[in-house]
Amino acid sequence: MKKTLFAATSAAALILSAGAASAQDSQAVAINASVANKCGVSAQATTVTLSTDLTDSEAKVRSGVTTEIADALNGARIIAFCNGVNSSVTVERAVLARNGSSGNGLVDGGFAQFIRYNLDASINGLALDSTSGAGASTVAQRFGGHVSLSDSNTHVRFAQATSGGAAVASAGGSSPTAINWSSSTDRRLAAGTYTGSVNVIVAPGA
Repeated sequence: MKKTLFAATSAAALILSAGAASAQDSQAVAINASVANKCGVSAQATTVTLSTDLTDSEAKVRSGVTTEIADALNGARIIAFCNGVNSSVTVERAVLARNGSSGNGLVDGGFAQFIRYNLDASINGLALDSTSGAGASTVAQRFGGHVSLSDSNTHVRFAQATSGGAAVASAGGSSPTAINWSSSTDRRLAAGTYTGSVNVIVAPGA
């Protein structure tokens, strides 16, 4: 009698187990999130130095100065990104100015004390902006998705601008970054230390 009761109880337990398995249910929950439009820029070096005199034996600006500036900037490994489309990119160049220069004109004896140059900037073949034009450029594509410092395709690359890129003695600009500096090819450069800058500005599109 006890054996029969045990067998019946075991059978009932099996039926209950099978019933519990067949009653399995599920509910999926969707996850919604977002990534904001962001841009950023950094550089591995914030100062570069040209190792060669800016002028030739006649104290006139050498033709290769702009390319030398571009090469030095490329060595600074500037990395920029914008993860959205239609971003704003501005590359500002401040003319090379003689330390101690005043105003925006010539120095005693008719020597120039400013050097104008212009650069085109790109990243992985995508044009970003040129200092030969005023204001920001709108870049339709995303750029800078790869963060590797060792891959030159991630770096902002500079080259002599195709428009007004050659370095030249200059005067008369309304500000160091203005594009209205005149060309003074008939002027020699006053001796001294010259400093300038290039600033890369990125901002998300609307």
